[in-house]
Amino acid sequence: MDNPNGIYYSNLKGEDVFHKFNLKKGKFLGRGSAGKVYLVQPMNGLGRTLAAKKFSLVHSNRERKFSLFAKEAELMQTFHHPHLVPRIMAACCDKYALIVMPYYPQGDLVLDGKQDPSRVHCLMSQVALAVEYLHQNNVAHNDIKLDNVFVDASDRAYLGDMGLALKVKDETRTAPAWRVGGTKDYWAPEIREAGEEDNIDPFKCDVFAIGIMYWALVTGQDFQAGTKFLVRLQVASVNLSAVQRVSLQFMLEPDPAKRPAASVVVKIMNMK
Repeated sequence: MDNPNGIYYSNLKGEDVFHKFNLKKGKFLGRGSAGKVYLVQPMNGLGRTLAAKKFSLVHSNRERKFSLFAKEAELMQTFHHPHLVPRIMAACCDKYALIVMPYYPQGDLVLDGKQDPSRVHCLMSQVALAVEYLHQNNVAHNDIKLDNVFVDASDRAYLGDMGLALKVKDETRTAPAWRVGGTKDYWAPEIREAGEEDNIDPFKCDVFAIGIMYWALVTGQDFQAGTKFLVRLQVASVNLSAVQRVSLQFMLEPDPAKRPAASVVVKIMNMK
């Protein structure tokens, strides 16, 4: 199964992907943007445990599901970064499609009370590096949230679930507002305020979403679309260093024109 080239098997007609690659489906781990994620292991019980995102192709929305699968498989094949979830293998058969990736034992980031600001800063810095890389390649992740950041046994962060990613070809680096923003609670203010005909910068929206994750983890507070994050940060009893506080303030800047790009955020977060 360990395949550094990430071979993409387009269609195994008449075969079953799990059987073809001697994989056994284990427990349900969660849902991605378009599929369910399961633990998978080699049928013989030897080798490492992996995770697999399964896209059902048996319903009326088969074409849409296959399109989402193919898009995500292609993006994971094309873009490689130390803090992006890598694709090990992707294949489809008559009833479903499958993307196999590493299994991260600490799972995704969860909101469970206040967390150590130094650890949060480190994890968010790693996510920002992955986002900077995507943006340099004209790709906006478009669904950055706690559920899509995974942590390995060494406490390293990996940004996953590229199913809603946007390739931005426009020289203005903007996209129609209706195409921007995955999970509503993580929307930047400009998404909520945009009209049907407006274009907005999806890259700046990614930056705001990183800020929301950072804010949620260090404050331990729940949130929803429209939360005044900077106002609530002022009254929250959180012991942040100057760099940590400045990083948060820049990422959560309500005005996208004043909000820095991911490349600038990376530099700010790494200031000494």
